[in-house]
Amino acid sequence: MDDKLIVIANDSYTSALVLQSFLEANGIKSYLKNVNLVQPNVSDNVKVLISVTDAEKAIKLLSAYRTPGKGETQPRKILVPIDFTEHSKNAAFFALRLAHVYKSEVKLLHVFNSPIVDMIPFTDMASIQIDIDISYSVLQEDARKKLIKFFNEYKVYANDNGMGDLKIGFALREGFANYGIIDMCKRYKPGLLVMGTKSEGFRSSELVGGVAADVVRETNIPLLVIPEKARLKNLSEVKNVLYATRFDNSDFTAIRKLLTMLSGFNLNVTCANVCDNPEDTVIKARMSALEDYTKRVVKKAKVDFELIKGKNAAEAFKGYITGRNINLFALTMHKRGLLERLFNPSLTRKMLSDADIPLLIFPE
Repeated sequence: MDDKLIVIANDSYTSALVLQSFLEANGIKSYLKNVNLVQPNVSDNVKVLISVTDAEKAIKLLSAYRTPGKGETQPRKILVPIDFTEHSKNAAFFALRLAHVYKSEVKLLHVFNSPIVDMIPFTDMASIQIDIDISYSVLQEDARKKLIKFFNEYKVYANDNGMGDLKIGFALREGFANYGIIDMCKRYKPGLLVMGTKSEGFRSSELVGGVAADVVRETNIPLLVIPEKARLKNLSEVKNVLYATRFDNSDFTAIRKLLTMLSGFNLNVTCANVCDNPEDTVIKARMSALEDYTKRVVKKAKVDFELIKGKNAAEAFKGYITGRNINLFALTMHKRGLLERLFNPSLTRKMLSDADIPLLIFPE
């Protein structure tokens, strides 16, 4: 008998106990790992392990055990951070076309950053304060003029393209981009964020640099990133969508949201996983469970499920995207520790570093 143990789920201590009871009630012995022995109730990321011989049975049970969750709706508000670069404007116009399909409202957001101290020698603190006040006033007025100018261009574009009935607004914030966007998300409560990025993606220091990672982690709002190279003139150009699954709990929520957001479009959707051995019984069972869940919660969804052989997920997905003419790549951004982010770049960062198609990023 093969006594090898595998992780069937990661969850809080309380949820792990419930799952353990469910499994054992159905004849499957399970074990918990990463439990705080002093204060077990505060334990997070508790691993539920079972014997590999029970894996197929357990995965089928979990598919039935997992509840569909709350019904998803298409985004009624779209927030578009903009820094007036060409790729930023490109994303804003794409967001306008999305809003037209969803019948949602759009808000443009510009966050400007003022210097704390101007590096000019002063003789007293009063002079420093005056200089700061003047600098702030000049920067604020310049940012306001740029935002209003683009807002007016945006409205003209909407009117000229049959979208004049859309509700469009704008907001100006002072501070660092990530804090300004996060604060606006809390106030405005958008269903979708849309940003533009240069070809350098997460390696760059512009609007969608580390800012995007901070925003996704803090707001729990899906982020649509439009790369500089993605010059989509019409939404009809998006025909094939790929979702990258890792076979964890976040996939079920992300796929449900993805299919709801795409329900207004006639698209081909593929859910794929990259693995060393596509014939592995456990891998095939996980994919089957994900397929069963998808059919159960989104009745009319037309989704293909595929296992891609490969050791490097980013390279395998890039090859798949090119070979299948994928127009939109969707995935979940997982929360990770600092050291892991430094020494093991995430799939999200690798894909975005040289992306030429839009990426839809769901928070974990």
